[in-house]
Amino acid sequence: MGLDLEDLVTRFAKMCALPREEAAEQEDLCAAALRQVEGEQNDLPGGEEALADYAAALAAKRFVLRCLAAGGVVAIGDPRPGRGGALEAAEAMEQECRRTAARWLRPRGFCFRQTGGEEAEG
Repeated sequence: MGLDLEDLVTRFAKMCALPREEAAEQEDLCAAALRQVEGEQNDLPGGEEALADYAAALAAKRFVLRCLAAGGVVAIGDPRPGRGGALEAAEAMEQECRRTAARWLRPRGFCFRQTGGEEAEG
């Protein structure tokens, strides 16, 4: 995937309306989201922008969950702060970004396992 962590942190900052310095404090969330998207990515070329937005949306959802777990109040999208509004907005954003990036992602629940073949003698 043609995206580096620094670019993803910048996208995450914009998505969550956070100053760059505060977003950088959440670099672990961005790195985990990047790894997840790279693991879900298929072999079709292109899609870097859509995949990057999907990774940023995953990080944003995890950020909301982290804030709520710590007892914080978060307002994203819906002007009503609180648990439901922010989490619902983050989930909707993640789903929309995933739909946009779907062409470059393996279907959820996809599992590839090799069967058959010769067994090693030992």
